[in-house]
Amino acid sequence: MLIYTFSKYNDNRPLVIHLKEQLEDQGFIIKPRPNKEVMELLVAGEENRYTRRLITLICRFISNFKVNGYNADEFNRMYHSTQNVRSRLFLDICNDCYLEYERWLKENKAVDFEDMINESARILKEVKDMKQKLDFKYIIVDEYQDISRQRFDLTKALADVTDAKIIAVGDDWQSIYAFSGSDITLFTKFAEKMGYAKQLKIIKTYRNSQDVIDIAGGFIQKNTSQISKRLISPKTIEDPVLIYTYDGKAKAKNNERRSGSNYALAYAVQTCIQELIKYKKKEGKKVGTILLLGRYGFDGNNLERTGLFEFQYKTSKVKSVKYPNLNITFMTAHSSKGLGYDDVIIINGKNETYGFPSKVEDDPVLSFVLKGDNSIDYAEERRLFYVAMTRTKNRVFVVAPEQNPSEFLLELKHDYKSVRLNGNWDENYVAKTNRKACPICGYPMQLKYKPAYGLPLYICTNEPEVCGFMTNDLKAGKLAIQKCDQCRDGYLIARRANNEYFLGCTNYKKDGTGCNRMMSKEYYYRGMGYSLDEGDIRQHSVQRMKTYASCIDKQAKTFPSEYVKIKN
Repeated sequence: MLIYTFSKYNDNRPLVIHLKEQLEDQGFIIKPRPNKEVMELLVAGEENRYTRRLITLICRFISNFKVNGYNADEFNRMYHSTQNVRSRLFLDICNDCYLEYERWLKENKAVDFEDMINESARILKEVKDMKQKLDFKYIIVDEYQDISRQRFDLTKALADVTDAKIIAVGDDWQSIYAFSGSDITLFTKFAEKMGYAKQLKIIKTYRNSQDVIDIAGGFIQKNTSQISKRLISPKTIEDPVLIYTYDGKAKAKNNERRSGSNYALAYAVQTCIQELIKYKKKEGKKVGTILLLGRYGFDGNNLERTGLFEFQYKTSKVKSVKYPNLNITFMTAHSSKGLGYDDVIIINGKNETYGFPSKVEDDPVLSFVLKGDNSIDYAEERRLFYVAMTRTKNRVFVVAPEQNPSEFLLELKHDYKSVRLNGNWDENYVAKTNRKACPICGYPMQLKYKPAYGLPLYICTNEPEVCGFMTNDLKAGKLAIQKCDQCRDGYLIARRANNEYFLGCTNYKKDGTGCNRMMSKEYYYRGMGYSLDEGDIRQHSVQRMKTYASCIDKQAKTFPSEYVKIKN
């Protein structure tokens, strides 16, 4: 006996109720398991990665919720500010978790880091209400570019109960911690938010050469919302930025360690080290400290798998098999902030999801508690790349794949003649992530090449089990790629004719020998339960008139199949 259900019923009763009734009709006895047992099975089961991801998301949300100084009432405001079903469900779950967490803290007489700051600000407000003054002359805040709303509130509260001068020291070009709650506008609009202020610029740098800082400074100031300045250095250097390319599509051979794209990348890093040594000999200098910079921690692990390098995770030290005596360290760009090395090799110059800039999107629910910077595409990633470039005292070497180099590197090569390319790459590569939202669930879309389809596709970043929307053309609306139901290996993809989008088989051939399966937008929308907007309806009406007129002109005895679908 096959028991099946539908996602929606005319009586508006839930699917689970209908399933229960059908099971009981077949003689099944329903015995609901206790919630604790269900939870234990969820955590212990094969699908527990989803549970872990949910827990991680809830923890991150609550942490940033507190960083903003919000209280429990804010959940209600957030809930009514959106109509998104998923967001509302998450807020309900997270609200309960937050209240349980707060109860646990209270019962155990514990305080977390965020509450330490929030409580300090609250106490200072009480001091202000009592019209008391604290005796401080200066309040100095270092690394101010990474300040969050709660820390700003604490600083403001201190200012209100003292006659002290607030001295905020920082560099907005290096603001790279939005994921933990920092808000760059609290720095760039300091006077507007804090009151009267005087801005003093430190423009001399002694770490970087003038050649490197001119490139890095020009790169960061493409974002006009950053504070403008020109840094000055007493040092100069030849060939300040060098890019080395490798075959990013190289295939591994019979599980050989010394093959594949990872090996090609590691070999390019080894080539950079070899060239670095040549530059030192030419300049009469010894090879000093070398910093390998990745965008993610696993960039270092990828090097070790090739056999050309050994990576000691605990110490961050890297040993080159060919040059074992060199002092090489691996770090992520975030970890390197504030540090300086003789030479830097950026090993992730890819235009990919986990490339540089990173295309990984935050879960949309985090927009309730995180301050995004949309002043320019990849604004924070641009600042992070600036941080990576300026860790060097001498040169910056960058390793990039030939097929899909980072758009940051393409920009640098285009804008600065002193940036030298060693190798070849595709100048016309335009696989940038399109940040348009999915028309079905609202998640960000990403552009990826799918060999199975033979073309690049825009794919929803939501869980595939929740939304598997894919399209080859974002302008086609909700027309999603379908498996063709009339041929063995074809797919129905978005096509356009007479200014109208429809689904057509990838096996279509003009001579009629292929698969001519087509589906109109209106027919597809009706089948999926979507509504056409006014423009679509007008477009289809015009198309119907044209099709009908052409049939009359040709005195056709039968209408084309596509017209019959539209007519129906």
